[in-house]
Amino acid sequence: MSETVELTVQKPVGLTVTPHDNGFGAEIGGIDLTKSIRDADFAWVHKAFLDYKVLVFRAQKLDDEAHHRLARYFGELEGHINKSTRHQALPKIQIFSNVKEDGSTTGEHPEKGTLVWHTDKSYVATPSLTTILRSPAIASVGGDTLFADMTRAYYNLSTETRARIDGMAAVHDWKRSREKSKERPATAEEIAAAPPVVHPMVRTHPETGLKAIYLGNHASHIVDMAIDEGEALISELEAHATQSEYIYRHKWQVDDVLMWDNRCTMHCVEPYDATKERRIVHRVVVKGDKPL
Repeated sequence: MSETVELTVQKPVGLTVTPHDNGFGAEIGGIDLTKSIRDADFAWVHKAFLDYKVLVFRAQKLDDEAHHRLARYFGELEGHINKSTRHQALPKIQIFSNVKEDGSTTGEHPEKGTLVWHTDKSYVATPSLTTILRSPAIASVGGDTLFADMTRAYYNLSTETRARIDGMAAVHDWKRSREKSKERPATAEEIAAAPPVVHPMVRTHPETGLKAIYLGNHASHIVDMAIDEGEALISELEAHATQSEYIYRHKWQVDDVLMWDNRCTMHCVEPYDATKERRIVHRVVVKGDKPL
């Protein structure tokens, strides 16, 4: 199995790519995301996105409008089911913040569901393609974002395990996800908007053709399997996929822009002291396709 898709688009002059140590994730340089992106530049960034799954752009002074515009290059935007976190003027932008208007902290993490391994919006029929984050306020200790390479994790499973889980399906459920992460209960409106859905436990990437384990905290249970047995298998697969060899740890810097492919990764936020640390994240999600 080729772990990356070779770049076939000629790299525009001035753009750079610096892969991370294990070849999962890369830093892109030589591009200004606050401006309109040339077709040639976008084609190359898109190929890098497929190759490395997580892209980091440093020193990008995006405002919400530029953030919104950037995400639209990748497809149709969609809001979050949690209406309380939506940007008032640009509702497709979601804001996670523990900062009050007076600058003090609320003392609480704004979304505990981000602290556990998950893939964005797998609780809907057409989960997200990519998520693009920027963080106007970063924690000085903790608050790193961790990613797991679910493609590499899949192909490094034993032949017997791959044969066992190929063709299996899991139920993904917003209500159950909230319970598992010990967040506020899902509202009746949210449950109606996002009823449980079934996705394959191994999905095939629509652009690269590679397979990846597709689970995370939104996965409630496995179809046609006893609940306790299914939960044990989900835990076993997630423990395998989150070994250090499959992980990229993103240490935030001011004005970072971070994006990733939800079709073949999981992610979570490292805990931080929400009573002392100020942390604000602005998030835009691009709608994807039905997992196959």
